[in-house]
Amino acid sequence: MLNENKELSTEDIFNRVWKNDEDANPEVFWVYVSYLRQKLRSIGSTVKIEGEKGGSYELVK
Repeated sequence: MLNENKELSTEDIFNRVWKNDEDANPEVFWVYVSYLRQKLRSIGSTVKIEGEKGGSYELVK
């Protein structure tokens, strides 16, 4: 898994995903994190997204 246990800040992830999109809203980031967490649980994945709003995040097995 790429970037396993590597902490990335909210800002780093946001900038990598939305790059130069001036209309992008940072609140959308947390919506997608929540959505991804739900999807990972629903498929029984051993991968989890750890972190809290405004902090750093990491993928953990």
